[in-house]
Amino acid sequence: MKLSLYQRLSLALSLVFIAIASVFYFWSEQVSEELRYQSQQRLHLSLAANLARDNPLLQTGVYDQYALENLFHTLMVLGPAFEFYFVDPSGKILTYSADQSLIKRQQVSLVPILSLIKNQAPLPIYGDDPRHINRKKIFSAAPVFNGDQLQGYLYVIVAGEQYDTIFNTSQLNRQFKMYMVLTITAIAFLFILMLGLFRYVTNPVRQLQRDMQTFIETNFNKEKVNLNRWKNHSNNEIQQVGCMFVQLVEQINLQIKQLTNTDDERKELLAHISHDLRTPLASMQGYIETLHLNSASLTASQKTEFMQTVLRNCKHLNLLIDQIFELAHLEGGQVSVDQEAFNLVELIYDVVAKFSLEAENQSVMLSILPWTTNVQVYCDIGKLDRVLTNLIENALRHTSAGGEIKLELVDLDKHQCQLSVTDNGTGIKKEEIAYIFEPRYRASNAVNNSHKHNGLGLAITKRLLQLLNVEIKVESNLGKGSRFSFAIRKA
Repeated sequence: MKLSLYQRLSLALSLVFIAIASVFYFWSEQVSEELRYQSQQRLHLSLAANLARDNPLLQTGVYDQYALENLFHTLMVLGPAFEFYFVDPSGKILTYSADQSLIKRQQVSLVPILSLIKNQAPLPIYGDDPRHINRKKIFSAAPVFNGDQLQGYLYVIVAGEQYDTIFNTSQLNRQFKMYMVLTITAIAFLFILMLGLFRYVTNPVRQLQRDMQTFIETNFNKEKVNLNRWKNHSNNEIQQVGCMFVQLVEQINLQIKQLTNTDDERKELLAHISHDLRTPLASMQGYIETLHLNSASLTASQKTEFMQTVLRNCKHLNLLIDQIFELAHLEGGQVSVDQEAFNLVELIYDVVAKFSLEAENQSVMLSILPWTTNVQVYCDIGKLDRVLTNLIENALRHTSAGGEIKLELVDLDKHQCQLSVTDNGTGIKKEEIAYIFEPRYRASNAVNNSHKHNGLGLAITKRLLQLLNVEIKVESNLGKGSRFSFAIRKA
């Protein structure tokens, strides 16, 4: 049987209460008994001295065992609560008022007797009980002299065994009834108090548990869960946990949506990539089969043309595969960033030099503004090289003959500089700018573009700049060109 938090708290507090009540009960009993014995001993402190002084047998100091036994018997009949003993100066019991079969020891210690007679210790003082091996009792004692010679001590147990038996029986019954009544009343009151208190304390826990259970049963769909309103600035820990749970729900739903969107994008990307892979492969297969089947009937120029076509498709296929792996590597989050200080202008000239021949063949001018400068930046040189390469490739693809591509470097402040790649090519529609960094997205300006490309260059560029904590901005007008710019931290 599983107990709830409310039930466990109630049970634990009940057990603690019973334990405390029991300790208090036994402690109060001990204190009460101590006070009772102190009062009785103080009340009968001079009993033995009065008996020794007033009784002729003891007053003369003459020891007569038979006479003393009769005397003690008579006194015990008159006072059943007392037990009378006569001991010699060494503590040996000489005679007594009890039945001989009841006596368990033949000698008592004189230390407590002398302490009581000389008033050397606070009351109650306990002496040996002749009717028990180890038990102690309160007593009254007085020395008995014969002239100046000590004959022994009159030793009187104040609360004897008969008294204890009767008293304990009645006291136990009375205390047991009182203890049971008090205990039942206290426990009933405690349970009523606990029911209200624990319900108040554990009610938020139950609400939180219901929210969690409902959230799990609805397959972590926040839209199907009516969450409780938790107090944001409360000092109550449960309220704080509730607020944290709501934040977790929001985060989980956001991540689920992101994963769903990412999965949809991956499926779409996979479909596009499969199509792009099939296209050059089909073309290559067709030309190779033609060469294989009709090799004897083809002229040398035709064979050369077919092989060049196959080679172009191989290069295109190899580029596509490289970009797919690069994009997957970037999105995997396992890419390290190695930042260092370097001259940005030197990097720009190196990248432009890679495209100078291609730009010349397309009759496109590549220019750097300003021509001479020295700007030290702190960045990952390899990733920045890749970003500039992708941006220039994209600009060449959309710039017709006679056009111009400019790489411009401008100081923003003493901490940052801005690098931009501007072309006067086909441009992009304003409503399409937000989508151009998505993998496989082809803007309307690229539909009729004669240059083959895979649509992954700008997506890779965006991922690289995100790794560098750099935001890229795009400005474009259809038919007038585009401008890609981003800021870099100076060294």
